[in-house]
Amino acid sequence: MDVEVKIDPAYTNPKVVIHTKEITKEISDLVSNLSKNTSKSILGFNNGEIFIINPDDVISIYSENQKILARCNNGIFNLKNRLYELEKEPPSSTFVRISNSEIVNFSKVSSLDTNITGTIILKFTTGEKTFVSRRYMEKIKNYLGV
Repeated sequence: MDVEVKIDPAYTNPKVVIHTKEITKEISDLVSNLSKNTSKSILGFNNGEIFIINPDDVISIYSENQKILARCNNGIFNLKNRLYELEKEPPSSTFVRISNSEIVNFSKVSSLDTNITGTIILKFTTGEKTFVSRRYMEKIKNYLGV
């Protein structure tokens, strides 16, 4: 696949044009990834205040004590969204569900530990760790292209 980038000050928004002989799975995947790559802000609540959270600051979103929490670079925030809503329309294309109770931002994952047979441990850039549920392992492998 050839990739060409042209810098033109006349364009205020990037424009992607794909020239191809036929639609292949690779082209379909590329179009899908490009079209869902928009980030949406998240509203978080903490101590009676509402915060607008940039998805790039989110490390993971998880459920605990019947609450949905976002672990971010600058603290933990309550969310009104449900996990299935965030999975259906993720704030960014880097968000992937890894268990029934957690969605992670893969841009914050520094490594994957597969030493324990049948288990994947995600290590975040912050030093924290979490486990991928066996039920979601195939989803992680697909996301990583493994």
